[in-house]
Amino acid sequence: MTKDDGIINTFQQRRQLEEAIAALAAAQNEAKLIQTAREIVDQFPADLILAGIQRHLGDANSQLRGGLGHLCALLPPDATVPALRAVAANRQKTPVERTTAVLILERYLGEAISPGLLGDLAGTDDVAFQSLIEAVEEARSNRHILLEYVTQMEQHGVDVAFMVLDLLDRLAPHDRVELLRLIAQDARPQVANAALARLVALAGLPEIDAVPRALHTLTFSLPPALASQAERTLRKLQFSGQRYQPPPSDGWRALMSAADPGGYFSVWVIQEPREEAPDIGVLLGFVLGIHEGILQFFGNETMERSQLPTRHDAGQLVEVGDIHGQTTVLLEIPFAVGRWLVLSALDVQWQKDEPLPLPGEYRLYNDLLWQHASPVLPAELAPLFAEPESRSQGFDMGALASAAEGLLKHPIMTSWLGWATSIWSSLQPFSSEQREMAAGALTRLVLQELDTLPHRDQLMRGMATGLRVQALWLTLHQEPDAAGYATLLSHAMEALPAHKNPLLVLMLEKGLGMLGNARGKARK
Repeated sequence: MTKDDGIINTFQQRRQLEEAIAALAAAQNEAKLIQTAREIVDQFPADLILAGIQRHLGDANSQLRGGLGHLCALLPPDATVPALRAVAANRQKTPVERTTAVLILERYLGEAISPGLLGDLAGTDDVAFQSLIEAVEEARSNRHILLEYVTQMEQHGVDVAFMVLDLLDRLAPHDRVELLRLIAQDARPQVANAALARLVALAGLPEIDAVPRALHTLTFSLPPALASQAERTLRKLQFSGQRYQPPPSDGWRALMSAADPGGYFSVWVIQEPREEAPDIGVLLGFVLGIHEGILQFFGNETMERSQLPTRHDAGQLVEVGDIHGQTTVLLEIPFAVGRWLVLSALDVQWQKDEPLPLPGEYRLYNDLLWQHASPVLPAELAPLFAEPESRSQGFDMGALASAAEGLLKHPIMTSWLGWATSIWSSLQPFSSEQREMAAGALTRLVLQELDTLPHRDQLMRGMATGLRVQALWLTLHQEPDAAGYATLLSHAMEALPAHKNPLLVLMLEKGLGMLGNARGKARK
């Protein structure tokens, strides 16, 4: 290769890299942003990428700056960290370049930065306001940019959040609503209160019809104290003739998985393509524990029609594939039931002393879920989640044993038997005396030990919740007998000692047998 050929190839690589970096700004969700960053790292040399990152640190696009952070996290830190520190300390660089470098160092690389490093940038509100205007403009075609903007804001102190709120006051009222809705979900109460107060103040402007919708959605997604403020404002608006009318739920549907032994399960909410967008739909995915809250979330409001699960009648099974080629079976359920499950998880989440933080993309996309009327669980399903009555007379142990035998035959209990097998696999090798014990005696010994664990109550609560979810799944799948088994067993799960619980005893006995069979096959 000649010198000229090398120059040409380097120039072509740099041009291709510039195009790839620009694609970060077009990503419609966090997963796509991360995927694009990984593709860049796989395709280009690290030194070329680092040089490209430095060229774009001053870019006005908030989402692109977030993409640069993901790129930096994938590059060797021994080169990336010094380069970014040099930019942050260089007063010849623009304020945006320097603050972006610090943001990446702190948020994506976990580096501690001295507050004095940017001390000379105090009072640069004009730069911050320009960045805000650009984020709002770009969000008209891709609102994920607003989430990235707010996420970056949250990496800084409360003073930065209040500066952003003050800057928002300088925007046109209709341009403030979406950002205020997002900031009202900030984990810092003083910030959330201030954002909600500004949104409430906008409610007095009748020409801003997005405000009632935003307040309506926040009544579901905020902690009770803040949600009640939004509710009061909505009632006042109704008295003045500004009644929020939830849209029809036509085209919306929901799917759910069975629950695992921890009580965790998935709910997918789907909006099918509409007349105004015939080729794309919406997919919102949750991992829930209705005894804990929302654990995980993913969202995409520009999902291609071909990637959406095919619609089925409620109660039918739906096979869906993932990016790894694996197939998962979900159950088509009524839209209202799916939303009720999410809301139930949220209600429990807010009751905790230290609630789990809400996933970022959930805060952006939850308006799609909560723009509708409040979900109501059908009356025939409500008993499945009612608290069990106290049983002074105890349980019918024979009925519990029969229920356990019947329920464990069902395919949705496969993961529960897998849990039991993993219990045996995790134990220390048995002594010679223990190996000579019968399976039943050995099982009781393990379960008696389980009853002494400090997290025993949490484990039993998760299983009881999981059984209620299994009962719902089975009821919606038109399997009333199996649903009855799950309900009966859920009532006993927290009340009985583990070693006297027929379901746990049978699970571990079957798990021990499965483990023995697997080891026998491995020796052959």
